[in-house]
This record gives sequence, structure tokens and C-alpha cells, in this order.
Amino acid sequence: MKTLFDLKDRKVIVSAETLLIPEFKDIYSRDTSKDKAKAIQQLSYVYFIADYKSPYVSSLSPDALKRVVGKDFMKDEGYEPDSKVSAAIDKYKELQRTPSMLLLDASIQTVHNLTDYLQNVDLQERDKNDKPIYKPSDVTSSLAKIGAIVDSLNKVRANVEREILATAHLRGHRKKGNREDPS
Repeated sequence: MKTLFDLKDRKVIVSAETLLIPEFKDIYSRDTSKDKAKAIQQLSYVYFIADYKSPYVSSLSPDALKRVVGKDFMKDEGYEPDSKVSAAIDKYKELQRTPSMLLLDASIQTVHNLTDYLQNVDLQERDKNDKPIYKPSDVTSSLAKIGAIVDSLNKVRANVEREILATAHLRGHRKKGNREDPS
């Protein structure tokens, strides 16, 4: 997806491209208000939960993501999306999914798991034979590799961005027509 929103006269509006996708159109159409504030709020939630470039997705654990985005955009930490918002989230993720994206998702999940491991290591913890459960050498080895892990994650993220830009509107390996947007 290129963009979910546009800025016009210093106001956030839903892009025309977005309204052509049924799941997003459903959210927009059910908001009967003139300013479409509820639709924009819900579509903002969709974007910040589902877009791989969202600052929330890139910085929060999966457990915290829903809570924080719910609080910031829906004003409710316990917000549970209804079926239309859930369908829009699924569609948004589907539209940006590429082979590299699947690898990036797995990499991010692995980094979150490693973070949890390192946060929960207790070098004083012992088994029933009074031997350390965690060896300091294992922990320091993990710590020594963190820079390489971060570099690798950034490389995968850059590859995903290049891949998405290259295939933004050309799904199914079709060629761009001579009257299509050259971007």
C-alpha cells in the first residue's frame, strides 16, 4: 500500500486508493458523520497496528502493541477491534506481505524472544543440584552477538522496503502500463 491517508488543507483525509479496498471502505462507509472522525480513528488504529513501518510495530513487543495503540488511538488500553477493523488489519497485512516481509516478521519475533530471555536471566538461579541454570558465558555470548543481530535485522528491513517499493502496485508480476503512475 502506498498510503492510507493524505493531508489536504492541513486535515487528514482517507486516500481514494484506500476507499477502493472493501475492508477499508466498510469502516469509512459506516461512519455517517461529516468529518469521518471515527473512521479516521479506526483506520489509524489499523495502520499503526499493521504497517511494518509503524513506529509502534518496530519498537513494541507484540504483547504491548495492542495495548499501547489502543490507548493512543482508541483512548482505551483494552480496546478490542470489531470484525470490520480486524478484517481491515488482516487485509493491510496481506497487502504488504512479501517473502522478505515474512522473514522480517520472524526476525522481529526472534529478537523479542531474545529480549525476553535476556531480561529474565538470573545468574543466581540454581537447579536442584545447586548448579547454575544460566551460565555467564552463554549470556555474555548472546550479548556479544547483539550488534550483529541488530545489523542483520536492519538489512532485512531495508530489503523489505526495497521489495515493497518495487512491487507496490504490480502484484502478480504484471508490467506497469504506459499510462500508469511512474512512481
